[in-house]
Amino acid sequence: MNHILIIEDDEQIQQFLRFILLEMNRNFHIHISPSAEQALDIANRYNISLFIIDIQLTDYKGTDLANKLRNLQKYRYTPMIFATAIATEELRAYREIKCYDYLVKPFTKEEVKTAIFGVLDYLENVHGDSRTIRLEQKGFIFEYRLQDILYIESFGKKMVFHMKNSEGGLVQEHIAGYSLKSIFELLKDGPFQQCHKSYIINTDSIERISKVENKLYLRGFSIDLPIGNKFRDTVMGAG
Repeated sequence: MNHILIIEDDEQIQQFLRFILLEMNRNFHIHISPSAEQALDIANRYNISLFIIDIQLTDYKGTDLANKLRNLQKYRYTPMIFATAIATEELRAYREIKCYDYLVKPFTKEEVKTAIFGVLDYLENVHGDSRTIRLEQKGFIFEYRLQDILYIESFGKKMVFHMKNSEGGLVQEHIAGYSLKSIFELLKDGPFQQCHKSYIINTDSIERISKVENKLYLRGFSIDLPIGNKFRDTVMGAG
């Protein structure tokens, strides 16, 4: 879990949550928004791993914001924790929005930590994704885990898979005999999106998207990829 977005209009609660999260892990990137509008902008620019949402916000209800986030492909299953003084919203939150946990104000540090540790355990199991892509090369079948593929680069009928290795470094696998279109079709059940005529990106690896530069940046690597005009709208919703 890397980026966490706290959506809360009470400054004291903002700082209370921020303190607890950084006490748990100094490597968390904490974003804070007092409003739903600003939260949506942050969610589009970064790849958020956890949302902590106050149900009663200044511009509109946190549950309505959560529904907007759920409508974005990349946040369909992202864990959400609601923080509110209105316990009657709990049933709707679980049934309709599928929030991960629910904190009733005033909550304690121990309650927050329990909820966060639960999310960490959940994400650890989700990230153990065993899905693979199988490709034939010169009579041999090669199998690659989807979660290891950062992005795919096309050179006509030759592909380069840019992948993470077990040490967290970057390796390249050269694939022949496939078009980018055919590779994308094989990846349709994974978190992949074509962002340019020559690139497919694993949306889970996106650190942020720059609308000004028309580029997306990969988490953990000094790598940026161009966004083609044809794919811009889709990438803004999925990256």
